[in-house]
Amino acid sequence: MYKVGENFDKLNLIDFRLTIRFYNPSFENITVVEAFDLVIDEFGKQDMMVLVDNHVSDPKWCCDGNDGNGFFGDKDFDPKEWLEGLSNVVNRVKGKPQVVAIGLRNELRGPNQNQQNWHKYMSQGATTVHNANPNVLVFVSGLSYDTDLSFLKTNPLNTSIGNKLVYEVHSYAWSSGPRSDWIEKPLNQKCANVMNGLNDKAGFLMSGSNPSALVMSEFGMNMEILDNMNQRFMSCMMVYLVGNDLDWALWAAQGAYYVRKNETRVSETFGLWNIYFRSLRYAEFPQRFQLLHKKLLEPSSNSSKSYIIYHPLSGQCVRVSNNHKLELGDCDWPNKWNQEGQQIKLVENGACIEAISEGSQVKLSSDCKSKQSFWKKLSTSNLHLSILDRQGNYLCLERESPTSPKIVTKKCICVDDSLSCLDDPQSQWFQLVTTNV
Repeated sequence: MYKVGENFDKLNLIDFRLTIRFYNPSFENITVVEAFDLVIDEFGKQDMMVLVDNHVSDPKWCCDGNDGNGFFGDKDFDPKEWLEGLSNVVNRVKGKPQVVAIGLRNELRGPNQNQQNWHKYMSQGATTVHNANPNVLVFVSGLSYDTDLSFLKTNPLNTSIGNKLVYEVHSYAWSSGPRSDWIEKPLNQKCANVMNGLNDKAGFLMSGSNPSALVMSEFGMNMEILDNMNQRFMSCMMVYLVGNDLDWALWAAQGAYYVRKNETRVSETFGLWNIYFRSLRYAEFPQRFQLLHKKLLEPSSNSSKSYIIYHPLSGQCVRVSNNHKLELGDCDWPNKWNQEGQQIKLVENGACIEAISEGSQVKLSSDCKSKQSFWKKLSTSNLHLSILDRQGNYLCLERESPTSPKIVTKKCICVDDSLSCLDDPQSQWFQLVTTNV
């Protein structure tokens, strides 16, 4: 087995070998598998949990439908070898408490994929992992690049490993149609279709009399080109993840690759870190993702449920200022709300959200009988909170400007779901997020 340094030489990565020698000289003369062990051990020292994922069989950039790695029986995907590999890896990491889960296979795909063999081999894979280590979770991906688990509605996966199965789903801007749809089609309809599609293909697993665990184990956007398409896709994903309190994993953290498709020092434009791993590519990441880091629903809690009002475009939550007006702020201690009919009341004192006039900052009022306190969701996205003004026109909550925290009411954007309305409504997207913590 090649040692780390020899592998760098084999790939003509001499400068990288010198870097390893300078920063981690002990790595140069150990095997790749031993380096794998040391990395996992370091994760444990840093109190991080590890999901060991089986990505591809033939080590290469992933993924293509005809790359030989897509489905059981493909040129580089021998099921017997795969099962042996799972057993070997699980036994190798056994006893490392930081390893909490094993992913059976990433993004099954290609012309040979079929449900019959999916059931056969996923059941065998789950059993293999369980027999080797009954203490780890088993992550199971679906078909079509892990975007489709809908076949489980009529034919559940047959395993006997208890409640340790976790299904995973992936979603990108192109997963449900051309990327250009995010610009060329009405955004309220596009986002609603994406969320409905996610529910149909995977989200259904979380409901019913015997719900299953589901994780959005891969999603992301180009963090070098923060254009309208990427921003719109990400806002929609925020809505889905927060609304379902889903655990998630972002593709990707790394800023670059040693080698990718025979090219060296390749930038990962979807990477959170820049190419030198020194700063964030996307400076707004901590604010934009803050609510996604929080647990919103605790199944064992006896606390009553309430709402957080969330603004996905900014990643911020609605707060009440000292002068009783609504503004956006961090989500560390957001105000909690109840919805009673068409009224949205502050849990703390029962005061209602009331609109004043178009362009004015929204406030709290003790007069909950006012028509200016009757709020209604509009559009297919259900993300516009609106009131009828005295002239019978709908006004929607809106962030006053990208630099202002004030929440005002303005004429609603594209809420009639007209196919010709391509204006951007994200500033008016406000989501009532259920929580009991």
